[in-house]
Amino acid sequence: MKRSLMLSVLVVSSVSLAASVADVKKKGVLVLGTDPTFAPFEFKGADGQIQGFDIDIARAVAKDLGVRLEVRAVGFGALMPQSVTSGRVDMAMSGITITPERAKVVAFSAPYYRSAQVFIVRSGNPGKFAWPADVKGKTIGVQANTTGQFTANDMLKPKGATLKVYDDFAAGLADVRAGRVAALIGDAPTVDDLKKRLPGQFDKAGADLAAEDYGMVFAKGSNLAAAANKTLARLRASGEYQALLNKWIVQK
Repeated sequence: MKRSLMLSVLVVSSVSLAASVADVKKKGVLVLGTDPTFAPFEFKGADGQIQGFDIDIARAVAKDLGVRLEVRAVGFGALMPQSVTSGRVDMAMSGITITPERAKVVAFSAPYYRSAQVFIVRSGNPGKFAWPADVKGKTIGVQANTTGQFTANDMLKPKGATLKVYDDFAAGLADVRAGRVAALIGDAPTVDDLKKRLPGQFDKAGADLAAEDYGMVFAKGSNLAAAANKTLARLRASGEYQALLNKWIVQK
């Protein structure tokens, strides 16, 4: 009974903090929370500004609402779900996978990108790492509070792998480069981006670990999710969505 009461209080609190379309229009700004370490979806450019595929999608949502977009850098551990449920941000995007567990706490838009969890290794794969054949006794890096970590707990630990958890994805990449971990779990487009930006340093190894869909994240009860879905449908119908894919993700 006590647990039920506490849960009810939490639900009421999260609903009361849910920003609405009217709230956003009144203040004239849509606040996006993102972890800018996930190129090409969100990262800091040479000018220090956060940019990427997710940022352009969010900017389109803000434009359709008639407001400006404000981007706030938030570490992934604090981004999901605390920054949204607390009202610190109006929405979150950072390659966030739609899962039934997360959907109990936050509201998701329709999927806007289909990705996969893959293994990132040093270029040339000197450790000869492969999945699913070569996991036992290996140390695999995962980023905290990501679906990569959750999937690794379910699929790799039972096969004898040791997981090393990083708050910062870049720290995991540094350990891959130095040979301190056999591989790091990341999203497929990240590997393509790394190979483009840092040629000769990283490769993908083995089969994909899992497929997943990304969604825009909002507080429970917010009608911003419906507004985002309208923007997403418009972008797809107009060809702008494909143009953004070509700009940020499709390898040339």
